[in-house]
Amino acid sequence: MTHTNRETTIHEIESNLSIMIRRYRRTINDLLGSELTAHEFFFLSCLYKNQPETASAIAKRLEVSPSYATNVVDKLIRKNYVARKRSESDRRIIQLTVTAEGNALYQKLSAVRREYANEMFKEINDEELEQLSMLLGKLN
Repeated sequence: MTHTNRETTIHEIESNLSIMIRRYRRTINDLLGSELTAHEFFFLSCLYKNQPETASAIAKRLEVSPSYATNVVDKLIRKNYVARKRSESDRRIIQLTVTAEGNALYQKLSAVRREYANEMFKEINDEELEQLSMLLGKLN
């Protein structure tokens, strides 16, 4: 592959990824309705899978600033999907957990997201999907 072809291909990949990500976020926001934004859902999902967790650990895991993570977590707390509690072993540490209401919403929205993702990738066979996952993993 020549340098020019490589640059053109890289540009096409950047463009396609950008469009795909914007479309995915927009669709997920539409599917989630007014209950949660896509970002709030990703935070809830991360906490659901790793609870109890601190806001700073979530920020690190999702590669966002601690202040942004705190802002999103505060919104989830106000909506009663997440609760704060002091650590039993170290009272200085504030741990976050998903509430029963947050758990129920996560289960419901997870099914919606899973259904959408399956529809989005329906034209890609299992081997291609594994290859795509491997290739995208190399970029991280």
